Amino acid sequence: MKKTITGSAIISALLAGLSAGSVYAAALTPVRFVYDWSAADHQLIPLVVGQQKGFYQQAGLDVKVIFPPDSQTTARMLALGQADVGLNATTDVVFAADQGLPVIAVGLYAQHNNWGLFTRPGVPLSLQDLKGKSIAIFTDSWSRAMLPFVLKAAGLQESDVRFIIAQDSDIPLLLSGKVDIATNTNNFLVPDVELAVGKSPGELTGKAAGVPDVPVWAYTASTRYLQQHGDVAKKWMQATIKATEWAAAHPDEAATMLHNAYPDSGSVALISKAWKIISPDMKGEQGYMTQSDSSWLPIARALQATGQIKTVLPADKYYTRQLLE
Repeated sequence: MKKTITGSAIISALLAGLSAGSVYAAALTPVRFVYDWSAADHQLIPLVVGQQKGFYQQAGLDVKVIFPPDSQTTARMLALGQADVGLNATTDVVFAADQGLPVIAVGLYAQHNNWGLFTRPGVPLSLQDLKGKSIAIFTDSWSRAMLPFVLKAAGLQESDVRFIIAQDSDIPLLLSGKVDIATNTNNFLVPDVELAVGKSPGELTGKAAGVPDVPVWAYTASTRYLQQHGDVAKKWMQATIKATEWAAAHPDEAATMLHNAYPDSGSVALISKAWKIISPDMKGEQGYMTQSDSSWLPIARALQATGQIKTVLPADKYYTRQLLE
């Protein structure tokens, strides 16, 4: 005769399961991650993969993504304790240090400078041919810091070219022929152009554009948070590195995960193209997230040269290797 299970036994089992789940959830340490933009895009893939593949849970973490109202707010939220770790443009990290905010870079997002100049598909592009060209630019600190390098490498003054301010995107200006050249990072501009017209744009990025090979983005944290929760931050970094490695090896699956989590982040095709461009640059000779003085001092000097900060501080005011040690 088969053993029967009574209704009370079923209820007891369910309650035991709920209790175990509650204990497990309570055991996870919350980590608030603030993004560098008000909406999701392909650069959020490591965080989404870390959540959905269980890398954070395995590290004992419950990571929540927060979207700030604008890119300037990320560092302030970290400084005020409204978030624990985040993603910032490297120029914002230098500004934070200049203003005395307790925010520091804990690891690089990508190791190289992929910002540069772009033309419509089939249109030649060289530094020697910039004179008289119309160039779409943004008013952000990164563009202001990089453009003097471009002009110097081309042997030009500002008066030799015509700058046109782009608002939300410079891609429509480029494709419509309203400007000769667009400025952007290749992971954001190239996929949009390729999907729009089926061809790749002309491209000069990084050293080819005359700019220093410095990182554009970095993972950040407040120094107070690191002092109080350095062990948690290390677990977050280790899990994020695992997620990045997995996403780099499975780009299409990672793109699908992001699209499903945040449908407004773009099509799977767009996300996948963009991620395949940026992810190879995320691992340097010493591994993921590694940084050094040479990652930071050229950025600070460029901001000083363009009048955006007064003083270049010691490099350890901009970054720490604490979480990788």
